[in-house]
Amino acid sequence: MNRILSLVFLICLFSCKQKAEKVQVQKGVSKEVNLKEIDSEEVRTISTMVTDYDTLINRVKKRGDVEAYYELFYSFKDCCFRESTDSVMVYSKIMAEKFNYERAYWDYYSAFLEKYHIDYSNFPQIDISKIDKKEKGKLENWFKMMIRKKLMTQQAFDSIKR
Repeated sequence: MNRILSLVFLICLFSCKQKAEKVQVQKGVSKEVNLKEIDSEEVRTISTMVTDYDTLINRVKKRGDVEAYYELFYSFKDCCFRESTDSVMVYSKIMAEKFNYERAYWDYYSAFLEKYHIDYSNFPQIDISKIDKKEKGKLENWFKMMIRKKLMTQQAFDSIKR
């Protein structure tokens, strides 16, 4: 019995060869890259906080730093619901109004609808009729600003159920 176990152990030990893993990387054209060649300092995941919140917030507020905005955005999305939608709305509004960052207009809109549990997957056939009058006015003003910036058409705005 010991001989059999020893033999199995030796076979396993000598049959293992170190192999380099291959991954698909998409940069224009798909190619294989050896994992050992990837610089680990350049790899970032969505939930990894590289910089503290205060620094990120200051970069967004003062400089309109898009990378800081994305890092805040995704960290808020990983967070609890109520705080994340309110926070996304605050910083997306800053990026949209102060720095004219196009994606921030849409982030504000989607966070606003998310906050009130409105399905916005079938834009522009959304229904904002159940939102209270004050909040609905804020959203309509936001849509009008998007129309002025040519991010939304008047026809899309008119199709929203109010």
